[in-house]
Amino acid sequence: MNNSEITRAFLEKGWEIRYRGGNSICSTPSDLEMIVADEPTIGGDTSRSPEARPRFSIAAWPAAGGDGEPRPPVFDLYDAERDVEVRVNRIPTPEEAARLLERGDVGESEPQF
Repeated sequence: MNNSEITRAFLEKGWEIRYRGGNSICSTPSDLEMIVADEPTIGGDTSRSPEARPRFSIAAWPAAGGDGEPRPPVFDLYDAERDVEVRVNRIPTPEEAARLLERGDVGESEPQF
């Protein structure tokens, strides 16, 4: 998957894009490939106050492998309230992400989305 496909898949699964690499905020080369999205805001209010920050986020790290060949992207799910992170191989909906983060460890038995 390339960045455009990941962005489209995030939106189709119900996530709201917060950050897409390649802008002046990037601090390292790997940041150029990163895409971060958050659970949707209630009522579509995109002007979040600090109290209304999203609880669940997803980040994608699409990148070439060491040999320059593309490899499947890795997705990190994050629960900001509990400071829990889970790595998955597929893009879940925000609701599915909440269930995975509640379990805390997906490992080899990760469900396929």
